[in-house]
Amino acid sequence: MTRYFGAVLIPDCGYKMMRAIQIVGMLTMILLAHASIADNVFRSVDENGLIIYSDRPSLNGQNEEVFIRIVRSNTTAIKADRVENAELAAAVRIRKEFDSEARDEQQSLQAAAAERKANNCVTAMNTQQKYNTNRRLYKELPNGEREYLSDDELDAARADAARNVKKWCS
Repeated sequence: MTRYFGAVLIPDCGYKMMRAIQIVGMLTMILLAHASIADNVFRSVDENGLIIYSDRPSLNGQNEEVFIRIVRSNTTAIKADRVENAELAAAVRIRKEFDSEARDEQQSLQAAAAERKANNCVTAMNTQQKYNTNRRLYKELPNGEREYLSDDELDAARADAARNVKKWCS
């Protein structure tokens, strides 16, 4: 009795014989694959100075045999690198969002501070104008009565108003 083994018709020789044929076939394929990987690579330089790599020696006779090391890829390490890169990219996106939010918050704080300064400037200018145009100023007492400022107190209040204008409007 005969059996098909792949594309080859093999007579029925028993299990041990079939196993031996399989092993020999696998070894042959491994040797052929290794032979194709282990080919020589030659490096040469042509008359124009161009470097040429080839599997055959050049005709000018100036060949240098180059050893090429072939290493299998570590798929586990490649997957780990991809996961790490994806995590890093996510962290960068989050950081950019935080930076954007912080920048927006900083801008709103600066706008609020500028608005506060403008309001304080207007108040200081109004106070200075009031102090400069009125001949007499007073302060209210706790019982609701008025106490008018002396000339020295009036000069000090006007100087203080001028300092406030300079502070808030410059």
